[in-house]
Amino acid sequence: MINTLHIKNIGIIDDITINLNEGFNVLTGETGAGKTLIIGSLQILAGGRFSKDMIRNGENISYVEMDAYIPNMGYENDTVIVSREINIKGKNTCKINGRLVTVSELKNFMNNIIDIHGQNDNQSILDISTHIDLLDEYAYTEIKDVKDKYSKLFEEYSNIKLEIAQNYGDDKEKQIKLDLLNYQVNEIENANLKSR
Repeated sequence: MINTLHIKNIGIIDDITINLNEGFNVLTGETGAGKTLIIGSLQILAGGRFSKDMIRNGENISYVEMDAYIPNMGYENDTVIVSREINIKGKNTCKINGRLVTVSELKNFMNNIIDIHGQNDNQSILDISTHIDLLDEYAYTEIKDVKDKYSKLFEEYSNIKLEIAQNYGDDKEKQIKLDLLNYQVNEIENANLKSR
């Protein structure tokens, strides 16, 4: 749950801190009041694209920071502070609890924390790559033992397959070795060698 959202120098927003309450929060206001900028700021924080045009006129940097309560992730007090600063030259500085991360790392981290749904946007439930995880989560207790066993066997299979590839090469290399061995066998047979 997001506790506070701090936005600085984005569009018409100079410097604002939004305190969100537990439960359902609603943003309302007239057209042009800045609702879209707040959602856009969350998208920026989630690793989304950022246009330099979004930086407030006359400023050199934009900054978005979120303080969130996220239990069971191993953070002290279950508190996570995520920030992203972007300067006029397009340079990003992303942090998770004070640790510098790449935009890609930020995006991966925030992928399970913020899910923004807008009109006609693709929703994560329609993303085929999430379907197995959703099913696994839904049927966790029923499939845990089978899934763990399968994962162990698949890992063993992958290791053996890798070992074979490293020792014998790919199909092309195997064919070359086989052709050489066949050639050598034919040479030995055609030599009509006899023991004394």
